[in-house]
Amino acid sequence: MNKRDVLQQLVRVRLDDGSHPLADGRIQDVLIEMHGERAHVAILIDENWDGGSPPADAQERLRQAVLAMPGVASVRIVPRPRPRARGVTVPGAAPAPGGGDAPTRTLPEGLQGARFVAVASGKGGVGKSSVSVNLAVALARRGLRVAILDCDIYGFSVPALIGLERSPALDDNRKVIPGHGHGVDVMSMDFFVQNNSPVVWRGPMLGKALRQFLFDTAWHHPDVVVLDLPPGTGDMALDVQQQFPPMDVLIVTTPDPFAARVAERAGSMAVKMGHRVMGVVENMAYRECSGCGRREYLLGRGGGDAVAAALGTQVLARIPMEPPPPGLRTDGLFPPASAAGRAYEELAATVAARLGLNRQDAARPAGRSR
Repeated sequence: MNKRDVLQQLVRVRLDDGSHPLADGRIQDVLIEMHGERAHVAILIDENWDGGSPPADAQERLRQAVLAMPGVASVRIVPRPRPRARGVTVPGAAPAPGGGDAPTRTLPEGLQGARFVAVASGKGGVGKSSVSVNLAVALARRGLRVAILDCDIYGFSVPALIGLERSPALDDNRKVIPGHGHGVDVMSMDFFVQNNSPVVWRGPMLGKALRQFLFDTAWHHPDVVVLDLPPGTGDMALDVQQQFPPMDVLIVTTPDPFAARVAERAGSMAVKMGHRVMGVVENMAYRECSGCGRREYLLGRGGGDAVAAALGTQVLARIPMEPPPPGLRTDGLFPPASAAGRAYEELAATVAARLGLNRQDAARPAGRSR
């Protein structure tokens, strides 16, 4: 049981008015806690559902759809507020309206010289975190030093997807030692909460947490840092993008036209913030029949192409829907030999080439090695 399984179930949910809550962006995220063989699922939904409270029948339909899945012990529906957008501030300019600290423009010594690749989406539920983790691991397989920073403070999921469970530890300099799995250093709020507790913070605390992750972590001079950004174009995504100098951004969408429209807005915001859109990743692009090899387009077609056309870029990868081999994995990683795994290997090759990091002897700052 993993997030991808639940999302594939939720994409089938259609309400009485014909709408799909996942495609419409009203489902913000899915959190899964495993106890042995049983899964306990929390579905995070917009508390202002079409301007009002989420209807009880809609919540129950979502709950029953997931509860019907094998291995699911309980399902909670968790309404949470939609982030309020503030006026966009160009990086390095005055603080955004509403107060708060000025954007961070410097980087700690352990990240000097690293290239940043941000993975963004217009809404939750499109597999942005899965793309972030699988891309990071595929880059590490190419011999690069890779770190991943889980910037989604409220909806953290990177450690679970990459298969990490541990309490944070400090080195001799009182710096937090990042987690490490599959060749990737990992830093996430998930290391600092217990029992999947929610992070109940207002916007200013988010920026402070990110600055602590940047400056109080014992980074090991990575070549590439993958940033798993919060979804959307509100305060959370804005605050994160203000922390970093100009970087490359991958926009994740599904083929669904509703997801594509909001993904365009995420890309436009990145450009306004001074970042570069490297390309589009179309996730859940199709499902391949195991018997005949025919592709089935369960979420439609054309979403990735529409986003790429609107942003003046191209689709860099189309990731198929694919369950992990039975009994092999409990995390969110695809084996390199699988169809999805091959797509991520090709995406990693493209990203590395565009960053100029194809050579394993590429120049990098002197520092500690793993």
